[in-house]
Amino acid sequence: MKKILCPTDFSETANNAIAYAAKVCQKINAELTLFNVQSVFSLPPDEVIKGSYLATEPVRENLDSLSYQVMDVYKISCTYEVEASNQNLETLIANRGAGYDLIVMGTNGSDDYYQFFFGSRSYEVAKKSAVPVLLVPTGYLYQEVSLTAFAFDFEREWELPMSQLLDWIKITKGKVIVVQIKDHYTRETEVSSQQVIEKTKLLYNSTDILFDTVYSDDVSTAIHNYVTTAKVDVLALCSIHHSFIATLFQKSVINKLTATADYPILVFHK
Repeated sequence: MKKILCPTDFSETANNAIAYAAKVCQKINAELTLFNVQSVFSLPPDEVIKGSYLATEPVRENLDSLSYQVMDVYKISCTYEVEASNQNLETLIANRGAGYDLIVMGTNGSDDYYQFFFGSRSYEVAKKSAVPVLLVPTGYLYQEVSLTAFAFDFEREWELPMSQLLDWIKITKGKVIVVQIKDHYTRETEVSSQQVIEKTKLLYNSTDILFDTVYSDDVSTAIHNYVTTAKVDVLALCSIHHSFIATLFQKSVINKLTATADYPILVFHK
């Protein structure tokens, strides 16, 4: 993991994410790129006529100053990109992120009633991105990642989507505990879960992958409580394709957690 993209709108939330991303780059010797999008719909008509470069020149100056500050404070490589576009913001960020290993994005959770039910911008980027997206809530300061909780129903899936998560384990040099939430205990579930655990241990031969099961009929709340009580540093969630009903359920869990969590969430795809 050598290239990290960090979208910014120069807000407090974005600046906090930049600081977090810079710390990650310090740790793994990666390059950081700041990215700002200017909607052409928000620009005055005369600036649109001038062309995107002239229209975004003040933003370039701000990004230039910000990137130098990051390089000076954190002693890392930091560049920037700015684009004026009429594309959907979330799609544009997700597409630009395809050339990177990780997107680090600030989030202030659920801004309003609409976003809580239909998804914040950060969640939409995470949903569309082909590369992992690390969502950093406002005010959360960087700390070493010793334990990542990966919430995933491994008994139902029969296998773990570990490829992108293994990269995360490598850069954090910490442990991952795979947590599944079940509404009640059954002997059949215990047996099938143990089979998946043994298969995973044999496949990846890693002592850094642990397993746990929590019994609750409220998945989102159970995951949140687990993260806050087990001293987890980052919550990892996998967005996968299922049937329509299962997808709705999965999205509601991921959406709710990304809208309300006060800890970093890593969203990746199978």
